[in-house]
Amino acid sequence: MLRINDWVKFYMPIPLLGAFLAHGAPSQVLIITIIYLCLIGYAFVVNNYFDVEIDRLHRQKVECNKNPLANGMVSRRGVLVLMLLQIAVALVCSLLLSEAGSVLVVLNLLLVTAYSASHIRLKERLGWDIISHGLMFGAVPFLAGFSLSQGRLTGEIVLPSVFFFVIASEALLAHQITEYAEDVKATNTTVTMIGQKKGLSLLGAFVAASLMILSVIAYQHQVPLLAVAVLACYLLVYPTYSCRGVFFDIGYRASTE
Repeated sequence: MLRINDWVKFYMPIPLLGAFLAHGAPSQVLIITIIYLCLIGYAFVVNNYFDVEIDRLHRQKVECNKNPLANGMVSRRGVLVLMLLQIAVALVCSLLLSEAGSVLVVLNLLLVTAYSASHIRLKERLGWDIISHGLMFGAVPFLAGFSLSQGRLTGEIVLPSVFFFVIASEALLAHQITEYAEDVKATNTTVTMIGQKKGLSLLGAFVAASLMILSVIAYQHQVPLLAVAVLACYLLVYPTYSCRGVFFDIGYRASTE
């Protein structure tokens, strides 16, 4: 239910980078790690909880057992207990560090819940799925990690938080593009509503924005050129590699036409 392999390498470093920029002590970094292991894990569990019927129609998710609740391997009561435990640990740990950071952790919990919860379902609203995803996995975790480490939220921290917002938005767009064939049968996403090709164009715009923001941050803070070049390559390679099958499919269809 936690789907740790889906997020630990990509989303988990973001709050820790916030803590690093705030010069957080090792004890603070450890507590922030615990908070976001619970919070990000909760985001995936609550998504599975409310997506049971949709996931039963998703062939790949059934085959890979992405949602054990949909496969009947766990109970709803057990999942509810797990979610309450994750929320409690995240909130209690955040209160040990900073009131301002705790407010951001609460905001993060509300966002990830609203993203999946019935009757709100930001994940099925045009544009709002991308905005909420960028906030709940990018900007807010970064700001929370910074604030929980006693960092002062000044204007200088805005641009890095926007950078991580764009990165997390890209991740969702890439996922929606690659899952288009399955999603169009069962649910609404921005990409299913605007089409796969327009989704690719939108992803390209976000990639361009991330590179522009990176260049401004590098100039302002005199980031070493090698580090900027490596990060810029990653920003280009990640979405391209994620959508490689889609590019091949579109190219094949174009050649046959």
